[in-house]
Amino acid sequence: MLLKRANLLVLSLVALLGGCATTVIPPSNPANPVAVYITDYGRHSSILLPMGDGHLMEYSYGDWEFYALNQYKWYIGASKLFFSEGSGLGRRILAHPGDDEALHKMLGCKRLMRVDIEQSRVCELLEELDQRYSAKIETMVYNDYGHSYFVKDESHYWLFHTCNAMTAQWLEKLGCRVSGLAVISNFELVKTKTEQPKARKEEETQLARQGNGVEPVQLSQQQAHDARTRPSATQQISLQQH
Repeated sequence: MLLKRANLLVLSLVALLGGCATTVIPPSNPANPVAVYITDYGRHSSILLPMGDGHLMEYSYGDWEFYALNQYKWYIGASKLFFSEGSGLGRRILAHPGDDEALHKMLGCKRLMRVDIEQSRVCELLEELDQRYSAKIETMVYNDYGHSYFVKDESHYWLFHTCNAMTAQWLEKLGCRVSGLAVISNFELVKTKTEQPKARKEEETQLARQGNGVEPVQLSQQQAHDARTRPSATQQISLQQH
C-alpha cells in the first residue's frame, strides 16, 4: 500500500513537470532532406530513421527491467524513475507502407510526427546508434510486446533521462531545436514557414513505396545469432538519393 501511494505521488510529480509540451523546431530548408518520424505511444516515444531502401529503423530507449524485459506494471515503472538498475536500447526494422497515414496506422501509436532532416545528419546518427547498439550485442533480448530487440545501455535511466529525453537528444543531433523538459511524450512540432515542394513530397512517397509489405521485419533465432558476428549494420545501410 505504501509503495503504491509513493508511486502515485511520483506519477503526480511527472504529470506536473511534464505539463508543458516539449517544443520541436525542425531545421529550416535542409539541402538534401529525408523524412524522419517521431512517435508518441502515450507514455513512450521513439524515433524512426530512413534506411534508403524503403525501410525505417526505429530506435527506442527505456528501463531494462520495465521496458526491455516487459515487466509492465505501472507501480514498477514509476519507481524506476528514481531506482533504475539499468537501461536498454531497442530497435526494429519496419517496411514503410508508402504514406504517413498508413505508417501511423501500422505503428498503432497515438501520434506520428514527421520532420524533414538533412540526409548527412541522418547517416551520422544511424552510424552512432549502430555502434552504441553493437557494443552490447551480446546482451540482446527480444521484446515480444514491443516487437523490438533490446541491448543493455550504459546510460542511466531516471526521471530526467527517460525515453522521451533520449528522443529529444536524438532530435537535437539531427539539427532540431528542442525546448522544454522532455519528461512525457507530449512533443509539439512547430512547422517551419518554408514547406517542401509538392513534387519533392510525391517523389519521396514513390521512394517509400519501394519497400514491400507493412509488417515489422523481425530476426529469426539464426539471424539473431548471426547479428552478433556480422559486420556493423551501418556498413550495410546506405541512404541513397533516388
